[in-house]
Amino acid sequence: MEYVRKTCPICGNEFVVLKTVEEKAIYCTFECLLASQEKIKREKVSSFMFA
Repeated sequence: MEYVRKTCPICGNEFVVLKTVEEKAIYCTFECLLASQEKIKREKVSSFMFA
């Protein structure tokens, strides 16, 4: 099994994942995934309000 190191775009932590799932593993924790979804939600609402 090969592993690669990745950096979480939300918190900046480095984490290790299997090379076979490298492109699917974006966030280091479920908490970071939820934070990214909240950020996207806020951006959609603000773009709707100012459009």
